[in-house]
Amino acid sequence: MIKEIAYTAYPAKDVAALRKWYENTLGIRFSGPFEEDGVERYNEADVGGGYFSVMWDQWMQIDPGTASGIVFEVDDIDKTIADLRAKGVEVEDPYATPVCKVASFNDLEGNKVSLHQRTAPY
Repeated sequence: MIKEIAYTAYPAKDVAALRKWYENTLGIRFSGPFEEDGVERYNEADVGGGYFSVMWDQWMQIDPGTASGIVFEVDDIDKTIADLRAKGVEVEDPYATPVCKVASFNDLEGNKVSLHQRTAPY
């Protein structure tokens, strides 16, 4: 049956612009574009052994701004939030659970992105 997650994808009208936003805002490095007719339609990044990708919304058949679910693990959520806010990203204040802290924001296309910091061991 299921052996691993191949990748998660977020929809974009402009894949190149969204990829650049993730690179400049979160420091994510993508592997290289898959292009169609000279236009970037897909790109993926290895993030801790899992793949995060941005994909042309026409291929995904869902609108940009409708994706949510990606949660990036960070070492220091408060510092990451401060860095993002300094770049003009509107990040919600973090909330704490017994085992973690979480905060969310929207990417360039309006997709929801969350940050996670473990505060207790598994």
